[in-house]
Amino acid sequence: MDRIKLDIKIAAWGAAGEALGSVRRRVFVEEQGVPEALEWDGLDIDACHFLAQADGAAVGCARLLPDGHIGRMAVLKPWRGRGIGTALLHAVLDACRARGHGLVFLNAQCAALDFYRRLGFHAVGGEFLDAGIPHLRMERAMENLTQQLNQRHAIAGKLRFVDAAPGLPVAEVTLPQASARIAVNGAQVLEWAPAGHPPVIWVSRAAVYQAGKGVRGGVPVCWPWFGAGEGGRPAHGFVRTRLWQVRQTGLGPADTAFLRLGLTDDESTRALWNHAFDLELVVSVGAALKMELITRNPGAQPFTLTDGLHTYFRVGDIGKTHVLGLEDAAYLDKVQGMQEFRQRGAVAFDGETDRVYLDTSADCIIDDAVLGRKIRVAKSGSRSSVVWNPWSGKEKSFADMAEGEYRDMLCVETTNAATDSVTVPPGGEHRLVAFIGVE
Repeated sequence: MDRIKLDIKIAAWGAAGEALGSVRRRVFVEEQGVPEALEWDGLDIDACHFLAQADGAAVGCARLLPDGHIGRMAVLKPWRGRGIGTALLHAVLDACRARGHGLVFLNAQCAALDFYRRLGFHAVGGEFLDAGIPHLRMERAMENLTQQLNQRHAIAGKLRFVDAAPGLPVAEVTLPQASARIAVNGAQVLEWAPAGHPPVIWVSRAAVYQAGKGVRGGVPVCWPWFGAGEGGRPAHGFVRTRLWQVRQTGLGPADTAFLRLGLTDDESTRALWNHAFDLELVVSVGAALKMELITRNPGAQPFTLTDGLHTYFRVGDIGKTHVLGLEDAAYLDKVQGMQEFRQRGAVAFDGETDRVYLDTSADCIIDDAVLGRKIRVAKSGSRSSVVWNPWSGKEKSFADMAEGEYRDMLCVETTNAATDSVTVPPGGEHRLVAFIGVE
């Protein structure tokens, strides 16, 4: 520090509450106008506190709650710009490591986002008001997250977690009948390959593995809306870029393994979609791949949603690939301004294709002449299917897709899309299931 003697210590509220409270009162209550009732929220007694003292005087503070929530970061105005806030946050992160937190988060004032980004946090969800001040939720995966997941959920010789990139754990499943990779970020299946077959799920060679971003390929989870978001909301919802909680792993019948991931609402999700929810994705890996997206409504009001398992399949050559099972179905064609048409014969590809097939619960079969296989996509909880390939022109607009890769991929998506919306009553649930096998 510049000509000051800075000391940061961990303190209990009972011993240091007067000094901590003095800093918070001056910054939050007097300077920022936070109501007293909101500032003193009853959580201080169980929190771990951090007190920054410069030349013996209290000048800054922070607190850490048992669930990894960092908050009440404050530095007195005359002392700002001298590195005290950075030193405080480093002290908090050191304490998080010592306590074994795998994921930590905070609600940052929007004016301070860059400060937290420099310390490894990234924003998630939508902007919300706290005490009348705009905030964003920010999260940071700690260095021990993957180790923690292995300690709690690994299955010897069958399932383990590895880092696809720093802070991005991926479950690797290795079984006699199949192998798979599932990212915790976005609960995104990245790979599934039955024994003796080339990979069935496609991921781009140019895919980016980065916190807060989805991976081009795999099976992105689209929820609670499918398609473009209105009013600047993110396309295909907000869960495909969030770090999910690993709730359970285990072994099932017929040499299968499963992974259960979950996500619940918070201030940042309610800013985008104002409903309480509990969302799970259960992935079962074996000779077939089963994905079950379970939406539960713990709130007092019904809600309506659209969703999808946006599955990218690997094909030998899109021009020699057909999709069977949608014959005579009506579809909305996004390439032609969402006009409605009717499918005649098998779906073939000679240009950009982006269609929502309506009122169909039929299995779709990807007939791949080059790889000499048929991929069956069976489903339940769905009355629509989406078929998509960007072709060469639109492919160029995706920075995370290599040139010419459109020829190797095809999306056949299990959805509740367009007119196929779902209303979930209070206490109810909806299950969207995709079951994929190779014939």
